[in-house]
Amino acid sequence: MVSTPLYADESGQVVSDAGSATPALLSPIIVFSADPLSPPSETAKQELRLWPGNVGLITEDEYADRPALGLGDALAGTPGVFTQSAAGPQSAKLSIRGSGLTSPLGVRGIALLRDGLPLNQADGTVDLAYADPFNARYLEIYRGSNALRYGAATLGGAINIVSPTGHSHPGLETRLQGGSYGYVQAQARAGQVFDNGLDAFASISRFHADGSAANSGQDASRFYGNLGYRFGGGSQGRFHVDIMDMEQDVTFPLTLAQLRGEAGPDTPPPSWPDRRARTHPHVRLAYQHTLDLWSGDTANLGAYYIDTTLDLLGTVVPIYYRTRDYGVALRGELLRDLGGHANRLTWGASLAQGHSNSQTYGPFVLPGGSILDPSPQQYEAITSSAQTAQFYLENTYSLTPTLSLTAAMQAVTALRRRGITALRNPQGLPSYFKDLDHGRRYNGFSPKLGLLWQASADAQIYANLSRSFEPPTALQFYNSQGTTEAQKAITLEAGSRGSSRLFDWEAAFFYSRVKDELLNVPKPGPTGETIGYQGGNIPDTKRLGLELRLHGDISAERLAGTMRWELSYTWNRFRHAGDTAFGHNRLPVIPQHYGRAGVTYRHPSGVYFGPDLEFASSSYVDQANTLRAPGYGVLNFTVGYAHASGRYRVFVNARNLADKRYATSVESMARAGADAAAFYPGMRRSIFAGAEILW
Repeated sequence: MVSTPLYADESGQVVSDAGSATPALLSPIIVFSADPLSPPSETAKQELRLWPGNVGLITEDEYADRPALGLGDALAGTPGVFTQSAAGPQSAKLSIRGSGLTSPLGVRGIALLRDGLPLNQADGTVDLAYADPFNARYLEIYRGSNALRYGAATLGGAINIVSPTGHSHPGLETRLQGGSYGYVQAQARAGQVFDNGLDAFASISRFHADGSAANSGQDASRFYGNLGYRFGGGSQGRFHVDIMDMEQDVTFPLTLAQLRGEAGPDTPPPSWPDRRARTHPHVRLAYQHTLDLWSGDTANLGAYYIDTTLDLLGTVVPIYYRTRDYGVALRGELLRDLGGHANRLTWGASLAQGHSNSQTYGPFVLPGGSILDPSPQQYEAITSSAQTAQFYLENTYSLTPTLSLTAAMQAVTALRRRGITALRNPQGLPSYFKDLDHGRRYNGFSPKLGLLWQASADAQIYANLSRSFEPPTALQFYNSQGTTEAQKAITLEAGSRGSSRLFDWEAAFFYSRVKDELLNVPKPGPTGETIGYQGGNIPDTKRLGLELRLHGDISAERLAGTMRWELSYTWNRFRHAGDTAFGHNRLPVIPQHYGRAGVTYRHPSGVYFGPDLEFASSSYVDQANTLRAPGYGVLNFTVGYAHASGRYRVFVNARNLADKRYATSVESMARAGADAAAFYPGMRRSIFAGAEILW
């Protein structure tokens, strides 16, 4: 029997030959035309295997069978990625390989992207609450210089959220979750493909949580949607809309005695017991257009606009803040054979511009709540601007069928500026607010060289050497000692990934030497003692780390179903390198050891259940290494049922079964006393239930 080639017309209808309009007499066939911005996860996994470094991918199915309270839950179990949320709210710390350890506001040191376009502000900061894991088809993790694919050359790398579309998520899906501490999350999302080349996806959701600690509640309402159109001839466009309103309490740090339950919440009382943030609204608009050129070449043009209004209340003075960021990005890939060897050139350029205006008003409140100046009049007007332009090239050349060489570079220029007009000062503090007008430009160049060896059909070994360059944010670039230097680092990485009969593995070692790291530095007192800290640079730090992930399936003859086990482990050795104040002390915040281990049994009927253990060693609060957050192990358990059709699932998830008191993160400082309020508590014992239905 000889098979006849089949073709699809513009509408996706299968026809018997390229010129026929008569449908072939076949059983129904669904033809998917791949969206280059949202390819299937299996295609993306194969693409990631071409990178000579530790990259990863998390599909939505990997966290759909349990509650994911935020992006941090979706990323849990990803080695090298440290993400923790105090007491349950969706805003969390996020660091990859120790990036942005002490970012004063939001997350810094990581590019957070949607389909390759930034969610970050122009100066590099981003709030994780703006990224909903249930509005993701999958997440791509690019550690360190592997993120150069999208022009990011930060120490941490990038996380790319690949969007669901009408093609990937047709029909209506609803999800409802509820549980302890007032937690409720409801979402409805739908996708539709039309006959004229148009497709649409939309999601609306509502989140509420009281949190398991004092002043840790959060309310958020979201809308996300995208609209795609296929113009024909390899030309496609997609428009994205993100809208979010959020009110969030900012929980206060506890002393070690309070964390352990040995002292009451008011012993001592918190400095800011009612600190909170209100976003009303956060809006992001983006458009991307892709073109298939010739010989498999592609080009992608994107533009975006972000508008955020934020009020920060319950602290020294109320702050009312609005920022507008916009940018354009151009990226392309050229596929060629050079001398009989495959070659891929990725090129791109981007320009981001941001402006913010903020005002501070009275009353002026001292720590503990006493009012120094009750007047509600305005104290100062603040303007900031940031501009970041990047150009990058990355070329991969196949030296042999099993060995490829990657060479890359990024050039960046960034401008940071801030102006402050002091309108008045509080009573008793005549020079507290001061006029300021300062700016600085940062220029940097980041090269990279990598090797990837296909050691066997199922195993790869890689190594790369790179430089990163990271300008400070608009908040960090200026401090009382002058302007802040850009952070630079040289990183060497080596690792392996693959699969065997018993398990799959991903393992990577890295070593980074960081110059002018953007960390808090000590503020000396009049006699030389350390009395506090201020923004700035640490001259020299060293990072050594291991990232390991193992997973496999056990399917014995006597076992109906399969048992899947997973282990994620990260080891860090982050230290000062002969600092004048702190010698070779460990850097604070991130534990030296952390990870997750779990086992899940899945029965053919669709029932699944199993425990998982989150663990971390102790971590220092301060750079002087005088106070530690205790290590912990937290046991969770999940049981659920997923119908074979994939149309619905239900689940119950119990967390922290032993009701352990522990700190998920800490307030970093230069030198801490034994009674310092520096520990943000983790979620106490809790239970959550959820259901997901595809109509």
